[in-house]
Amino acid sequence: MARSRTRSDHNFIAYSDIMTCLAIIFLFIAVAYILEGLSDKIIKDDIYNAIGEDMKKDFKSKNVQLESDMSLKFLQDSINKNDELFEIGSAEMTPSFKMKVADIWPKYQSIISDSKNLPYISEIRIEGHTDTIAPKKDQRESYLYNLNLSSARAQSVLEYIRTLDSYKNLDATKKEKLDFLLTANGMSFSRALNKKGEVSILSKDKSIDLNKSRRVEFRINTSNEELETSLTTK
Repeated sequence: MARSRTRSDHNFIAYSDIMTCLAIIFLFIAVAYILEGLSDKIIKDDIYNAIGEDMKKDFKSKNVQLESDMSLKFLQDSINKNDELFEIGSAEMTPSFKMKVADIWPKYQSIISDSKNLPYISEIRIEGHTDTIAPKKDQRESYLYNLNLSSARAQSVLEYIRTLDSYKNLDATKKEKLDFLLTANGMSFSRALNKKGEVSILSKDKSIDLNKSRRVEFRINTSNEELETSLTTK
């Protein structure tokens, strides 16, 4: 009877040791995830502050907004029709939009290609966004029409950036890295904005401001972004 009890005690101790080890392992994993999330936020804050401090004056004069998520929004001018990004239904950049990008991109590029930031960036997205309207003469469904248009516009901006001296004069290593990171993405009206500039589908105000929705965004994703997103949504 005593032997049976001793054997049972040993089994219980062994089981307790295993559970303790597992708890410690899970604790280390949780701490590692938290530290990755914190380091990702620090990196984002550093890039955001650098863009904000160095380019603040340019934004006010060029109808460009820097959002808290690091997205850089080129907005349509609702008053000055000579300051549009694209002609209606066209993927060709207007001369005024080309001037904006030519002025802003070199400073933006110097920040993202800085050795302090570049290793932590996983993607630099150029996004085309449209309103919900499709021309009557085009028989395609509105979303698909605008998906094609927004994709062509994003690609047009990316192609133009690659013609700028600041891009062509990059050293080979950084240029190869930016070639890998830069992507052109058509969003159609999936992220259409309301009058407050909020994404309407995620806001209480579901109305769509057609003018605000027509825009181009530069968006930076950092290396740990997908991990951080998956953690916060679970």
